[in-house]
This record gives sequence, C-alpha cells and structure tokens, in this order.
Amino acid sequence: MIGVKKNVPTEITSLLEQGGYSLHIKGPAGTGKTTLVLEMAKSISPKGNAIYLSTRVSPERILTQFPWVRDCLEEQNILDAKRYYITSYDHRSGKEYIDQPEFLKSISGRIQESERRPVTVIIDSLDALKSNLNIPEGDTTLENILLELGEKTATNMLFVSEIEDCKRLDFLTDGVVRLEREIVDGRLIRKIHLEKIRGEKIRQPYYLFTLNENRFTSFKTVLFPRIKYDVEALAVKPSGILFPTGIRELDNIVGGILRGSFSLIENAKDIGADYNYITFPTIQNFVQRGCPVFVTSPYSASTQFAESWTIAQMGLEENIISRNRKHIFYFEFAEPKGSSVWNTIHVSNKNIDDFSEVYMKSVSKITEKFDADTFLWFLGVDTMERIYGEESFRRAIGTLAYETSNLNGIIIALAKVGVKSMDSLIHLAATHFVLDNVGVPVMYGVYPQTRVLAIVPEPTSNGRDRIALVPVE
Repeated sequence: MIGVKKNVPTEITSLLEQGGYSLHIKGPAGTGKTTLVLEMAKSISPKGNAIYLSTRVSPERILTQFPWVRDCLEEQNILDAKRYYITSYDHRSGKEYIDQPEFLKSISGRIQESERRPVTVIIDSLDALKSNLNIPEGDTTLENILLELGEKTATNMLFVSEIEDCKRLDFLTDGVVRLEREIVDGRLIRKIHLEKIRGEKIRQPYYLFTLNENRFTSFKTVLFPRIKYDVEALAVKPSGILFPTGIRELDNIVGGILRGSFSLIENAKDIGADYNYITFPTIQNFVQRGCPVFVTSPYSASTQFAESWTIAQMGLEENIISRNRKHIFYFEFAEPKGSSVWNTIHVSNKNIDDFSEVYMKSVSKITEKFDADTFLWFLGVDTMERIYGEESFRRAIGTLAYETSNLNGIIIALAKVGVKSMDSLIHLAATHFVLDNVGVPVMYGVYPQTRVLAIVPEPTSNGRDRIALVPVE
C-alpha cells in the first residue's frame, strides 16, 4: 500500500464535472477549506466556470496568496461580499448588510451569462454571508433558494461553513466533507473526511492531505503497486563520508547516511512490508555502486519470501534483478538442508556469539571480494530478538555496531513498535525515523525532527517512478 497524489478526491471531482451538485465543506478555521474549494474550481476549469464569493478575504488577497487561481478563476468572478451589493443599513446595529434579493439576482445573472458549463458557485463562507444578510442561523431559506437555482441551471453549489454541527445543511446538500487538523506528537496531520457523497461510492472514507505550496493535495491509497525504481537517481554520487539514501527529499534532510553509522527505522503500527518503499532505494544505491548488502529479514520472513516480494512489488527489470542477486546476501537462521542458494549465509540460531563471528567474517570477505569501500547491513530487529532473546541481543548489538563502524559499514535497523530493546537502539542511532499509516504510509523524523512526510511515487522524465516524500503542511 502506498499513497498517490490527487489534488481533489475523484469521488468529488467526477460529480462536479457533471454539474448540478451541491456540497457542504465544513471544518474549523485553518483546516484548508478555502484552498480546497479553489482547487475544486481548478479541477472543473477546463470545461466549466467558477464564481467565488468571499465574505472574509478580498480578491486581491486571494490572488496574492493563491496566484495559481488566475489560470482557472476569472478575476471578475472573484466577488468580495464586503464590497459589492451593499444596499441597506441597519440603524439598530449601525452596520451595513447585503440585501438578499439583490444578492440572489446578481448570482443568477452571472450564472446565466456564463458561456462555459457547468458553473460552480462557491460561497466562502455561508456563516458570514448569512450574518451579513441578517439571516438567523436556523433559517435555511437562502440555502434552499440557491439549491433550487443550482438544480434548475445544472450549477454546482459549494457551501463553506465553520459550523461543524450543521445538520440542516448536511441534510439538504448532496455531499458533505469535513476537514480536520490535528497535532499528533507535535506534528501536523490533515484529513478530509467524506461523510456523504450522494451518487458516488465512497472508496476511501478519509484522505490524508497537505497544503504544501498553497495547493490542496490529497493522497489516495493504492494497494501493492509496482514501482519501477528510477535508476537515474543513482547519478547522485557519495560525498565524503556520506552515502545517498536514494530518496531526494530524505537526502535533503539528513545529507545522506554517515558511513559507519547506525540508523533506526521504527514501525509505529503494523505497516506490513511497506517499509520497502523507504529501504529499497537505499539498498539499490548500494547494489548499483557495487557495494554488498546483507539482510536479516524483518518479521522473521524467509530469504525466498523477502527476495520474491521485493522483486514482485518493485517491478524490477531483469538486469537489476541479476545485479541484486549478485550483491544482496541473506542471513538464514537454520542449518542448510541439501543445496542452498549461493547468496544465503547460514548462521546459528542458538548462540548470538556464533552469529557475530559468521557476520564479521562474511562482511569482511565479501566486501573485499567486491573491492567495495562500504557495505550495508539491513537488520530486522524483531527477528534477532525472537531468535536470540532480548538480553542476548542487547548485549551483542553494541559490539556489532562498533565492529561494523570499524569496517566503514552502515547499519539500518528496522524495529516494530514495542520491541524490548528499543531504548538500546535509540541510544545507538545517528538518525531515527518512524513509519506510520494515516490512510497512506507516512514517515517522520524523531532525530532529526521533521514534519510528517507522505510516501508517494512520483513520475520522472524517463517514464519510471521514484519514491518521493511530500510534507504535510
């Protein structure tokens, strides 16, 4: 499972393209409602037209904050409810307010004048508009008239509201989406919940999204996609003592993996084998540069399963598969039975000291054979703990990390949440990242501290995909 970038969930855009659809977009201030509705306007712009009514922000500020809307929203259709149609004065409150008949007449006229269909009317926000019109909160006359107008003219009506508990409008509209902004462990998470989508099957009840670069981007879950790794990324050469991770955004954060270092990847939940999307580019970087990789399969997976699953999921080409089989070595915790795969290293499942001895001899011999200046040990912590026990693993891991460092090798340890030796691993780690799942796989740095980063495939110029990390902002 992985995330794929979509600006607006397809459950919504497919219905807006047909016209005559009504949608209630609700959520507290700062959750991204304005960015979402402007993104919706962009999604229908190739065929349709949008009228955006702002009750709080001037058109000038909209165009400054969201310069990309110029391509999808005509400037004359960005209306300032604070400036236009001010026709009456309430002597009791001393405030000017918009006259409802004039407002409806103006909106209807703009719909009729529009040459492109469908038209989408965006009211941002309904709460403020009704306040300006001096309409009581419980009075739904305005909403009913607008909905009837939308039905007669096949116009989409999008109502933005900050009142989450607005059951009347939820009942009246065809669809209801709720935006949520929460802080988890000091990091921002944004979700869009599809509470009601009449006329369309809800494929995913909620989507993680980001407002990165002032755009609304949601992340659709894709089950077990085949990601053809972009080998062009390997053009990035090691610099000094740093070895590239193979993921551009991750290299920008950490600068690369320090030779001789111990890095920790912690699975916060049962994320399955999705860790491959993060570890695979790094493994390929080592392999393509002729450096050996040693694997202690996590989750007690067999050698054959680990290799077959990776090849199947990542859609590898034959030349890469061949190189992998030449440079990747798997530790097998069992005595050999008959003939065994040549790149399997059999180790004792009784004594961790025997493992340490075989490990050191193997990495030294094979690294020398390839004339490589470094190597990678991908360490499945839960497997080592299960086989040798917590106490033995704790006793040995510090020495193994020290001896690996002396050989200029790199350890990347993958640990499930709850492994008993986690404190020892954190003490050894030069970097500590957490993998989680909030609808799609994400990662974030504990050290160095980072935002939540969605894990997504991104097309490259050569037709392949690369693994990209998109910050949730």
